[in-house]
Amino acid sequence: MIGNVNATTIDQYLAKYNINLAEVVQVVQTTDLADFIAGIDPSDLPHMQDLPTGYITWVDAGSNQYAFLLPEYFDPEILLFSESHKFPYTLGELLTIGGAPKMAPMFTGPVQVITGNEDAIYCGGDCMMTGDPALASIPAAVKMAFPAASAFEAYIQPNTGHAINLHYNSTAAYNVMLQFLNNHGLAPS
Repeated sequence: MIGNVNATTIDQYLAKYNINLAEVVQVVQTTDLADFIAGIDPSDLPHMQDLPTGYITWVDAGSNQYAFLLPEYFDPEILLFSESHKFPYTLGELLTIGGAPKMAPMFTGPVQVITGNEDAIYCGGDCMMTGDPALASIPAAVKMAFPAASAFEAYIQPNTGHAINLHYNSTAAYNVMLQFLNNHGLAPS
């Protein structure tokens, strides 16, 4: 067993993609991922006690902060609140995150991608570090997935991690989102 998940089930799933479970476990154990995807102790969070096996979450407030928040740009009380109200996600969600369609060539509506400049989950902690001088940011690369979009904007919220809503400057991000919607005829009437 790995946490609450049957290792045979995981092995079978990973084998479809030519991935070895032992290699995955080694990566998890030798990187910061171990702290991020630790199994749930349901006694700490009563609202999760009746979940079936296969649910995971970050292990503690430190891991929560590492993955979602940028130090000095959020109220420490919000970290404690978010930690005490966290909800899990399934192992399947984690394993299939890269399985979403890579292109939406028929989508013709407007597209906005917004994240914090220090988003550890999607940008590795630096959304401007693309490795390609022609690419302004990691989120800007999403434009290639929407070649027929009527408009595209990649906005990087300064002084912010993955959880934009929990940072001091979240209202600035909301204003950018609302302005984008308004500019493209999607504002409420």
